[in-house]
Amino acid sequence: MVQIISTEELKEKIEKGEEFILLDVRDTPDYEEEHIVGAIHLLISEMNEQKVDSMFDKDNLIITYSEDINCPAKKIAAEKLIDYGFENVIAYDESWRAWKEANYPIESS
Repeated sequence: MVQIISTEELKEKIEKGEEFILLDVRDTPDYEEEHIVGAIHLLISEMNEQKVDSMFDKDNLIITYSEDINCPAKKIAAEKLIDYGFENVIAYDESWRAWKEANYPIESS
């Protein structure tokens, strides 16, 4: 079972300066247009064990997000990471749309 985090919990982690990787798994044009500040991009279709092992350390906290609460991509990505041996993985359940609607910091590529 994938752990989840809310919008307010994510915002609090960012404000406290906690170290984690924020992984945006939306389509590339969506990510390039706008994304949560500091997020990195990786498509689920490009996720394989070798690639994620080269990008992240197994002890990194990784928070995945996708388009909105109904989009399963964030949980699929989190499950893949767990399958690859990552133990600190959380899905931001409300995802991009909730973050943007709350007017929290975003950036463009």
